[in-house]
Amino acid sequence: MCARKSVECVVGEDEALNHIARLYGSRALEALKEYIPLHCVKPLNEVYLLKAEFLSTIEKIVESGRYPYLAGLYAGRLRSSKPKFIPSHILVDKIYKYIKHPVRAVKISETGVKVVLYGRDILAESVTECYEPVEIGEVLSILGPNGYVYAIGLSTISSCGEVHRLREKDLVAKSVFDLGWYLRGGTILREARYKI
Repeated sequence: MCARKSVECVVGEDEALNHIARLYGSRALEALKEYIPLHCVKPLNEVYLLKAEFLSTIEKIVESGRYPYLAGLYAGRLRSSKPKFIPSHILVDKIYKYIKHPVRAVKISETGVKVVLYGRDILAESVTECYEPVEIGEVLSILGPNGYVYAIGLSTISSCGEVHRLREKDLVAKSVFDLGWYLRGGTILREARYKI
């Protein structure tokens, strides 16, 4: 929690939930039914998901003139341009476990995971599977062979069918965030969390 006056939060705003439903389908919202969105702006436009039992605590903090920050499950970042919402890897992983299959994703090889964890983009040679829908400029989850979400990228392809027509070194997705960020010192802000 942080008491910076520059942070302002609104509880219960549906904008992020609307983006989640648009990206992952209405069943994705079922995975989040026990959560209430907390939308915090200034300096970043981020969304957290709170369990209902924490709502009264958050309300008391707000009444005292302070605003919570980094509360609950980090859902992602809202933006004014495409992509309008960049989900966190934690949120996407939770949704996939609930709906029992990935969407808007590519699965990459073990070698590809190593490359992605260094913050590099995803090339066609690393892709082993692709899951529709896929849109140019929209978020794309990057899964390892184990199905875990290792990164979030922006798609440079418009359908999974395109992957097989690409050359090995052709770009499939630009990396926006990868788990290697934490290992590279991201918690001390040596580099931006999202590359967009």
